[in-house]
Amino acid sequence: MKVLPQNFREYRVKIIPAEDAPRPAKYPDNVGYRTKFGGKPDHIQDSGDDGGKSCDVCGQAMHFIAQIDSFENDHPKPHFMFGDDGMIYVWYCFHCGEPCATTECH
Repeated sequence: MKVLPQNFREYRVKIIPAEDAPRPAKYPDNVGYRTKFGGKPDHIQDSGDDGGKSCDVCGQAMHFIAQIDSFENDHPKPHFMFGDDGMIYVWYCFHCGEPCATTECH
């Protein structure tokens, strides 16, 4: 098992409207540039569904809040790598207040 530090190196994200951002590259050149808030999730695994998530507590449809992309950095290990160039998806149920996170990877 990997030995992980108590806290990871801190990074900040600049939030800009999607229409003001440059057009994203294709995989694998886009790894590290896929973090975003709102819209629809950019699924890595094509499951054939609409990408929605139901709340495990109340059963209502959850809202997609954000996706957090993997990225490597020049800081000593570990890297922010979720699986194999994976992504963490954050969901929220506005009906009951339940948060949820899911992951996908290549």
